[in-house]
Amino acid sequence: MSDKLNVLRELAIPFPVTVSFRRQARAYASQYFTQDAQQRVYFNTLAVLIADAYFRMLGFETNLAKPERWNAAYRLWDEANELELPGLGYLECCVIATGQESVILPPASLSNACGNPFGVRIGYLFVEIASSEKSATLIGFLPAFHPETTDAEVAMSTLQSMDDLIDYLTLTQEFAEKKLTYLRNWLNNVYEADWEPSMRDLKSATCKKNFQLAGQVFEMQLSVSQNNDELIFVRVNVKSESGSLPRGMQVSVPDESDIYTETVNEAANLISIPLELSSGEEFWVELRIGEIFIREYFIA
Repeated sequence: MSDKLNVLRELAIPFPVTVSFRRQARAYASQYFTQDAQQRVYFNTLAVLIADAYFRMLGFETNLAKPERWNAAYRLWDEANELELPGLGYLECCVIATGQESVILPPASLSNACGNPFGVRIGYLFVEIASSEKSATLIGFLPAFHPETTDAEVAMSTLQSMDDLIDYLTLTQEFAEKKLTYLRNWLNNVYEADWEPSMRDLKSATCKKNFQLAGQVFEMQLSVSQNNDELIFVRVNVKSESGSLPRGMQVSVPDESDIYTETVNEAANLISIPLELSSGEEFWVELRIGEIFIREYFIA
């Protein structure tokens, strides 16, 4: 087992499979016609019920009450494995076996990222169910925009941990409550009122906005370009109206499951951070001086 898989297992969440979970899963799976479909839907439903209980325990709102969720007549050709988190989207629960090193994502899910009655896909949650069917382990997840989700087969070593998932959901919840700036709109000459266009050519657009922080005025400038349908390239520039940035000032952006920070440690008049993002990926830029900070939220 690789070091990454060892870490993933250390951060995995064990969870009991109750009698009521098994009874509910069997009742739902019995609506399907073939034995193979019944077995697949039974385990998928167990995974959904386990995930539902776990996220509700952490204080996240979930929704398993939609009638179409439990009516097989509407769902004969899908995996019946979605857990809706209202306001955030849904997770697809993928069942894996003990010791499994890769998983094949359902083909329908790869081609149906947005056309789902449960909202926008957040990502894939991987659940290992013991052969006794009395215990399970929430192993990890892949966000929907992750490059690996474009492939049918995903190596377990590429998964992010359950800690990463909670951080990701918390950030997604934060974005749901904030004003978002859609950067791809800039490439189509559509700008928000508080962002001033400053430069434009055939492949890129640059806008700027002033912020007050700790009694000083700073200019944030974002340049956006796109060379293909998948990746958005963004450069974040921050400078001070007074000319030089104050020592100790920090500019931060999310970096996969971590945070990347540039700190002013010596005389400087500019902080510049390049980003490579998937289309539709959410991110933020934070300016901080001591305990005072501001954040701007974006969608690539």
